[in-house]
Amino acid sequence: MAGKNNKRSAAMVVPCRLVQAWICFLALVGSACEDRRMNNMVSDQVYLNKFGENVQNIFKGEHFTYQLQVIKSGVGQQGGEVSIQVDASILGRYEGKYALLPAELYKVKSSQVSLKSSDYSAHFEVEFDAAAIQNLETDTGLQYAIPFRLSSNTFKLAPDQQLFSVVVPKVLNPYIQFKTPGLAPATSSVSEANSAPETRYYAFLQTNYNNRSDLQYKVEVSESALAAYNKEQGTTHRLLPAAAYRIDQSSFNITSLNNEQAMSYYLLTGKVPVGEYMLPFEITQVSKYGIDPQAKTMFIPVKITE
Repeated sequence: MAGKNNKRSAAMVVPCRLVQAWICFLALVGSACEDRRMNNMVSDQVYLNKFGENVQNIFKGEHFTYQLQVIKSGVGQQGGEVSIQVDASILGRYEGKYALLPAELYKVKSSQVSLKSSDYSAHFEVEFDAAAIQNLETDTGLQYAIPFRLSSNTFKLAPDQQLFSVVVPKVLNPYIQFKTPGLAPATSSVSEANSAPETRYYAFLQTNYNNRSDLQYKVEVSESALAAYNKEQGTTHRLLPAAAYRIDQSSFNITSLNNEQAMSYYLLTGKVPVGEYMLPFEITQVSKYGIDPQAKTMFIPVKITE
């Protein structure tokens, strides 16, 4: 009987060990399948993209706005609202450098914006009375700023230094200008023997503001500008004769939503003697706003080779 009992006991041990092993296996599989991707991720938090001292160009003209951007970082699983308020106490950190800009000289279009769970950023729009700000600064001799502070009841906030932006408006005139005014960095050249009858080149013009209009302008070849340049620089550059170039006036435009565009000009072969010349361009007209007096001319070296 003892022998039979021992055999029965041994037979029972094997299945028990198999059950235990199977249970351990299932536990391991369950542990391996557990989604731990979120374990080291932080909750969504918000902060201002340009925090701290924030000098911004604003332009005299019609309804130029500045966008103060807020960033949402983290898991990206949360939506909610953020707000900005003017906190005059922040200016105390700058020891009298800035005065508080009067509220009637700017307008926050909406002091609260929403971010969806999938959003990375949003912005607050601030509209300035640029001409009035310039007059105020001229009258008082002070520099003005708006100290904005970010807040939210739904998002976690970043550290305090990332939650305020002292927006300092710098008033400018809206201008069109050459992208590389003054002496061009490269020489335009043609070969009498090897070049085509016309060789196309480009000169780039741009606005110093975010352009929202179709701009038409005029560029002329200015002998007087070249004479002034030669006198200032102590040089003797020769004017390229009119027979040696052609300007494409149909390219005299910058289209809406573009801040930069090229005008075309052509050098013609076989029209003038071999040598070195200068092609002095000057912006003389624009359909809206003004021309930058410091960047209205561009002097292009031209080389005619055999």
